[in-house]
Amino acid sequence: MAEAAISMAASRWPSAWLSIACGGCATTAFAIAPALYMRNLSAFALQFLPAALVLSALGLLFAAIVQHPAAPLTQLSGVIKRRGRGALGIALVMCIGMAAFWTLKFHIPHVVPFYADPALAEIDRALHFGDPWRWAHSIAPAAAMGPMLVVYFPLWLLEFFGCIALAAFHPSDRLRFTYLLSFTATYAGLGIVVATLGASVGPIFYDQFFPGEGRFAELIPTLKQSPASSYHFLVADRLYAAYASGAADIFAGISAMPSIHVAVATLNALFLMQISRWLGFAAWAFTALILYGSVYFGWHYAVDGYVSIAAVIAFWKIFQARMR
Repeated sequence: MAEAAISMAASRWPSAWLSIACGGCATTAFAIAPALYMRNLSAFALQFLPAALVLSALGLLFAAIVQHPAAPLTQLSGVIKRRGRGALGIALVMCIGMAAFWTLKFHIPHVVPFYADPALAEIDRALHFGDPWRWAHSIAPAAAMGPMLVVYFPLWLLEFFGCIALAAFHPSDRLRFTYLLSFTATYAGLGIVVATLGASVGPIFYDQFFPGEGRFAELIPTLKQSPASSYHFLVADRLYAAYASGAADIFAGISAMPSIHVAVATLNALFLMQISRWLGFAAWAFTALILYGSVYFGWHYAVDGYVSIAAVIAFWKIFQARMR
């Protein structure tokens, strides 16, 4: 009886940890800004969740056709029966948690004013013997900005939802919970705690928050050489306007250190490497592109990405060992 109780507790601790972490972040976010939290939650539930469910269904159907071409619907039905309820639970928790993340991220400068950029810029310059954004733009011409924007925004988002769906339906509890625990630690630990401690805006906003230095004065006109930059600055202007006006807007919040874009790409590479070496190699190449793009577009200092990669690898190893 005692051994059975211990075994049950051991099998359920990941779910309990995830519930506590998600519930704690959601409760804090709702207490700080209930209206903004509900707007973010509604946006995720009504905009992102339906799209994610459709993509998941198409992905499952494709996998069923590849694995069992003679009876794909039978294979699909079996997967949904085994993991359908669990996958919907994960989708619900993701909506609650991501709404909390964006709500808390918007309020970071209310807790710790942006201060770390001069130090981060100096570290970047010392590590790379110059400003990394200059190196990035010396490699890729202005014409490359359009394809790079596709990689940095819609393709990153597609991988984001795709890996969550893959983890939700994966038959291995160990791999699924390693991914979900690392995901939670990434967003709560890096996206909220570290982002607050190292409150920073990134090179693209540097001269607006630290006027007089002109440190990144050449970055903006360099980016605007490409016709594709209009969407990039549409996003940047929206984020700055939300900060400057104090108007709480959904999916708004400036934060450079650390890079969540790079962190999520790193986590997905670690996850996909466990499924297929070739998928893993492709995901690591994608991570390199995201790191490069984060510097090229001026969203982040290079060191933001380095910290994210190191931290996510540490999270993965810790939870992978714990799940064993």
